[in-house]
Amino acid sequence: MSSSQDPAPAIDAVPTLYGDTMFRSRLEADWAATLDGAGIQWLYEPETITLPSGAVYVPDFWLPELGTWIEVKGPGIPRVEKTAELARSRACGCEAACSCRWPGGEFVLLGRSAAPSRWNESGHRPRYGYAMWEALWGPSAYFVTCPACARAQCITLRRPWLCRACHRSVEKQELHSPVDRVVRFIETSRAGGLFAMPDLGKPFTDEELGPYEEPEEN
Repeated sequence: MSSSQDPAPAIDAVPTLYGDTMFRSRLEADWAATLDGAGIQWLYEPETITLPSGAVYVPDFWLPELGTWIEVKGPGIPRVEKTAELARSRACGCEAACSCRWPGGEFVLLGRSAAPSRWNESGHRPRYGYAMWEALWGPSAYFVTCPACARAQCITLRRPWLCRACHRSVEKQELHSPVDRVVRFIETSRAGGLFAMPDLGKPFTDEELGPYEEPEEN
């Protein structure tokens, strides 16, 4: 028997193989498939980080082209203190114009369980719903695709709005919040349904990206 005081049921932490990687949970594997569907390069648990508090933390995903960490948390798993501390410690600390390797510093997101598609949604309704995410520190995170390099990513509304991969302007592109339901979520435990994106090739190298140049002010 449950009561209103009981926590929400947790997503089963069932080890799940996706591609060549064994994930600790199905939700992590689903996020890996969702990132693949959006053409986003990722690494799973690539680094053990010692936070300023002294706590040791292993974030779930690092997106090397985008300077972005993603920690996957399902319902019933409310503790996000380490994720929030990482977000604070890796955010841009520039006093004037940002000179960070990635505009605004390293970005930290929480990846949540999928939001279902709406019953009255027009057009083709995705089978498994839409990706939901949130930023734990600083401005909200908005999804955008760079017109120059075609990299899908999340950015904040701190100006200038620049692609985190190639540093080109995304000022004229449409931005989407999670509630807009635009990023299709992929469930690896169900057959079919991969949302195919173009093959964007290997991650950029620093030599290919070239030196960072300050954008000209209008």
